[in-house]
Amino acid sequence: MLYRYIYPLEGRVTLDGGLNNKFARALIPDNESPDCANVVFDNGAVGTREGVSRLNTDAVAGSVCDGLYTRNAQDGSETMIAFYNGNMYALAGTTFTTVSSGESLYTAGQKMHTAMYENYMFLCDGAINSYKWNGAELTRHGIPAPTVTMTAGTNATGGLLSGAYRWKLTNINSNLVESDVGPVTVTFASAIGESVKISGIPVAATSHGINTRKLYRTIASGATYLLVATIENNTATAYTDNIADASLGAIAPTDQGQPPKYEAIVYHQDRLFMNDPTQPNYVRYTELGNPYVVKSTNFIKIGDNTSDILKGFGVYENGVVAFGENSIYIIYMPDTTAANWIMLKANSPFGCKSRFSISNYDNKVLFPAIKADKFVGFAAIEGINVEPNVSFFSKVVAGSFLKSDKIETNMFLISDGQVAKISSIVFQNKIYVAVAHGLTQTSNNRIYVFDFSLSNLNKPTPFSWAPWTGLTPAFFTIYDGKLYFGGADALGFIYRLNAGTYNDNGAAIDSYFWTKEYSGLPGHENFWKDFRFSNLLIDTPGAYNMDVVVRVDGRSDDDSTYDVDVNPGGRL
Repeated sequence: MLYRYIYPLEGRVTLDGGLNNKFARALIPDNESPDCANVVFDNGAVGTREGVSRLNTDAVAGSVCDGLYTRNAQDGSETMIAFYNGNMYALAGTTFTTVSSGESLYTAGQKMHTAMYENYMFLCDGAINSYKWNGAELTRHGIPAPTVTMTAGTNATGGLLSGAYRWKLTNINSNLVESDVGPVTVTFASAIGESVKISGIPVAATSHGINTRKLYRTIASGATYLLVATIENNTATAYTDNIADASLGAIAPTDQGQPPKYEAIVYHQDRLFMNDPTQPNYVRYTELGNPYVVKSTNFIKIGDNTSDILKGFGVYENGVVAFGENSIYIIYMPDTTAANWIMLKANSPFGCKSRFSISNYDNKVLFPAIKADKFVGFAAIEGINVEPNVSFFSKVVAGSFLKSDKIETNMFLISDGQVAKISSIVFQNKIYVAVAHGLTQTSNNRIYVFDFSLSNLNKPTPFSWAPWTGLTPAFFTIYDGKLYFGGADALGFIYRLNAGTYNDNGAAIDSYFWTKEYSGLPGHENFWKDFRFSNLLIDTPGAYNMDVVVRVDGRSDDDSTYDVDVNPGGRL
């Protein structure tokens, strides 16, 4: 026995290190826990997490949430958007109403991905054409070109045309961006001094978002298409062409391609970057300052299109990170000129399969790491910008530097088949990561909170992990400064996290934190210890009790439970 020692010699043991169940209970740092759940850490202390509450009073739909996002308008207003059962919904008060043009537009079960740019939310699920939403109108992301062939015929009155001509048409969206030209008319031979009536001019579908069209024509026997006129509507089906060759305007645009039916999209440096399911190892990108056009030459090839295909994106400093299933590529952008971009393959043995789980923190990018088609935990990309060359990213945190190394045993219980459903969000110096915990689990049923706050300098590492159970997030979003998630439980509700109560919509929270097995002072690890007193500093937040359970080191069948009154003025 050791007598008359006080542990620790000075100060106190903090309880803010988070979960560490990889190493022996006696060997982990004093502030870490071999087993905890539903707790938060603040200023050296551990406490029960706040509960969740329902946002919507009526269920949106009896299905899993396929997407939850917030449109942040340029005027500062916000709109929460939810996707359920193939429909798009917008929040009004505590009720979600169907966006009429987004009704039955999508495929139930297809997960939606979005990006904000130019006051639009751009969105697609990989199965339908991509769209954009400005808070009022849901229209096609790109500008569909006309598909109907027009007809040219002699007009009743004379005019200025003489010779053989052909015509083409373009569509123009509300942002004054043109489509590719549509099909060419049959060559029309005009008599000397004639005008030509163009009929059958196609009217674009409402969903295409077309307000204006432009008519182009060759000069007599020419091959280049020049502007005849701008049709300032989307209703007229005929036009009389009486424009002399010398008065024709600008050349018709070419290669005004539409975005693909992307599954992943990200904004960076005045462009949108997206994947292309038809060419799974291509990174497609829009024109500079023009998010509606993807030219045929606007692509970067990564991976091998067989076992290593593109799955998601992140942004790191001046680069876009492209995550393949087996590798990671960084497109370094010293400026906005695509010719100056440099593509690097990161020095990492990992890939990633979840496009919804890539989060930035402390100048790093956290992602679910895949190796040999198996989920191994969460890793982070970090590096230093030395020069815009092959040394741009000097390292990738990998191997023994996995950020989830301390909770490795938990990571091995995340279902490999459900990794694509992992989702995450950064909120108030924490990353909330939703996973399917349990090898037979088929939907997300747990949150791991990655706390990277540096507020407590006593931490041996500047982050901690804590599992939160009893929650089923499919997607997260931040709305009105608060954190919400859409359920993977097929109940049709949106829930607010950290809602200020200590119950989950009325259900009790199973919150606990076991301390490590304390060895006493250095050098006493192998001695018998006889702790006579333990002083616990606790908050007194309300009229309820807290259990303090004491165990002999190495045993779990000999508990002594003490009931602590946490009511102000209460006592043990």
